[in-house]
Amino acid sequence: MLGVLDLHFHQRHPERILFQGPGFFFWVTEDFGRTYKALPTPGEATLGFWMELKVHPNVPDWLLAKDFGTAWTNLTEKAGGKVAAFWDFDWGASLTHSDPSKTIDDEVIFATVYEESSAMKGPYPGWDKDLHFVRSDDLWDSDHTKLVACGNQFEVIGQRVFLAMPSACPVAPDGSKRSVPTGADDRGAVTMYTSDDNAETFKQACLPVKDLDLGYNLIRTHDGKGAFVIVDHDELDPVTSRAPMSTVYASGYDASMFTLSLPRNYRNQQIADFARVEGLPGVYMANQLEASIFDDPSSVPYDKNYNDYLQSKITFNGGAQWSDLQKPDTYNYPECNRCKDLADTKCQLHLHGPTGWVEGPDSRPSFYSHTNAPGLVMAAGNTGEFLDPAADSTCTWLSRDGGFSWEDVADYAAIYEFGDHGSILLTAHYQTEEPAESVMFSLDEGNCWNTILLDTALDVQNIRVEPKGASHVFIVHGSECRHSAAHSTCTYNPQQSTSRKGVMYVIDIEQVMGTDWKVCSDNDYETWTPPGNDRCLLGSKVTMQRRKQSSECFNDKGWQRERTAGVPCQCEHDDFECDFGYERVGNSSCRRMTGISSDDCEQISSGSYYVSESHLRLVHNDSCVGVSNVVTDSDGHGTCVGSHCGSDNGKGRGALGKFFIFLLVAGLVTTLFVVWWLFAASDSMKAMAEELLAPVIAFCDSIIGWIRDKVFSLMGRQQADAEEAYFQPLAGSEGLALDEEDARSPPLFPMR
Repeated sequence: MLGVLDLHFHQRHPERILFQGPGFFFWVTEDFGRTYKALPTPGEATLGFWMELKVHPNVPDWLLAKDFGTAWTNLTEKAGGKVAAFWDFDWGASLTHSDPSKTIDDEVIFATVYEESSAMKGPYPGWDKDLHFVRSDDLWDSDHTKLVACGNQFEVIGQRVFLAMPSACPVAPDGSKRSVPTGADDRGAVTMYTSDDNAETFKQACLPVKDLDLGYNLIRTHDGKGAFVIVDHDELDPVTSRAPMSTVYASGYDASMFTLSLPRNYRNQQIADFARVEGLPGVYMANQLEASIFDDPSSVPYDKNYNDYLQSKITFNGGAQWSDLQKPDTYNYPECNRCKDLADTKCQLHLHGPTGWVEGPDSRPSFYSHTNAPGLVMAAGNTGEFLDPAADSTCTWLSRDGGFSWEDVADYAAIYEFGDHGSILLTAHYQTEEPAESVMFSLDEGNCWNTILLDTALDVQNIRVEPKGASHVFIVHGSECRHSAAHSTCTYNPQQSTSRKGVMYVIDIEQVMGTDWKVCSDNDYETWTPPGNDRCLLGSKVTMQRRKQSSECFNDKGWQRERTAGVPCQCEHDDFECDFGYERVGNSSCRRMTGISSDDCEQISSGSYYVSESHLRLVHNDSCVGVSNVVTDSDGHGTCVGSHCGSDNGKGRGALGKFFIFLLVAGLVTTLFVVWWLFAASDSMKAMAEELLAPVIAFCDSIIGWIRDKVFSLMGRQQADAEEAYFQPLAGSEGLALDEEDARSPPLFPMR
């Protein structure tokens, strides 16, 4: 097998890199790729293609094994028969807490395991009731602790653990008996639980949907304390069930409360087209199936190619509202303007997302950004009504302002990477375009490009730099390209070899520049506010330091960007998303979702979460001031404010209101009847009315007392609830924490 699946950089020594190969060997370099050492995969007979490696957050020499990949410990053997096989795993130290007393020891491992070999189902077990979520405190020197029966997969970062378990599991995480949804076992459904106390207790996540869940992707928010959960639902409608799409839900300030953010999010091979724009809080990009293709299900053929109806979207307020990507007004390459024959309202910019990596011959790089290159985003795509995978329609696009505006920088699909804190852009032809005989680099954010010729051409799979994006040393890797008259520097000849060799270049821009290498001075930096002076991001006017576009210089070794500053903004409608059970109508009001009841969510029915009567709540991590300017009955985080609050979330008040409305209507009808009786009815009409209404009058007389008792009961319950809430305030909520999501690789919580 050929190629490099992933690169794992040593956190403290970025020159030390482990190259994860798909075959039986990995490679380790300690000098940025100038020399290499071959390393057998763990177990020596295990293909690297199937392996997931996780670097310890505090001890960078550990990848669930010591010596940074130069020696491996078989934890299954070390468990002494207590573990038959591992399925999912992570370091306990990945849980980060602001409270040092909650910190977990470095040797703690969370995992999902088969405890008996007879329970194993092979490499594709699906959601399995025989997989369990466990914890080892000493790398399995002693027996592990079973935390949750049926726990299959999990993610852990920050303060939270997200756990997926089969919906057919008969027991809840606390060991109590749980209700199994109808069809859960037959359909392979799954349920998500969350924990904020080091996986000691869990509560079920609330999603505003009636369909069963089949799988999840989790995308971490910018602050590392929240997540979008992207759900593959088990739709009953045959048309939507065939469509390759999921639904995106946003978390609030409670890890278990989600609200609808984006429907019809495109997915392929368990990967969702959804990613952060790094460095800009609240900015995300996604691809969505166009809504009109589902308007008339009878017109949708069974073999419809849904890929022909993808449109790119972007949000600047944490998923509360989504809009089209804006195409440029002018183009550097005429071939990139495919809007000439389309109405202006039907032509926008569309970009390939993370699914682009797995499209086979039509694969394209995903939209890409980096926290250490604020404002810069690169992507491959096209203008038009929909995203087009055809090679002759794909261009490479660059945004310098976090996705607000775009410019075409190449009339082909390139692969790209940022280095030196965003001062260097390096690109090459992507492997599905044509062989790369050179690489291009820019020192002014894409205005001008310089060429580096390669001795041997290659089909480029990827370009990488160390994880912080601070280095000027790039690794370009791929495979031999096929020799031809048009590509004479390609070396692969199928008549001489049945397989292609891997090819790798180390590009050091400092060596390329030679005497032209210039270190930046203070005058080469600017204070940048995205995208201008009139916009707030998540309730804050953000300013950050970056190098000026016109300054073709390089950051000094060890240079650190000044801390990003933010000035709070007054709360406006854009700072809020629709609350649980409500969905956005256009970009303004929120309406109740059909078939969704607050009683379906335990956090609401128990009173620990309050749904505002405004149907709004603050977007996660929004720091605007003056919540009451928009929402008057809630703090925006799910806690009721005001004298009317009670643990029933105002249900008593609502029910009482309904009774008073009933009495008002009944009184009005009675008044009209009395007026008719006194002034319009004849004697014969009165006699007939008395005969017909006798049973009704008797019934009304019997329930008058019941109504009186009910009203007084409700008034008393409301008062009692208010008193109880005073002693037992509604539970506060903290942020979420989910795993890192890299647009250059599949999500780490795949749907199964």
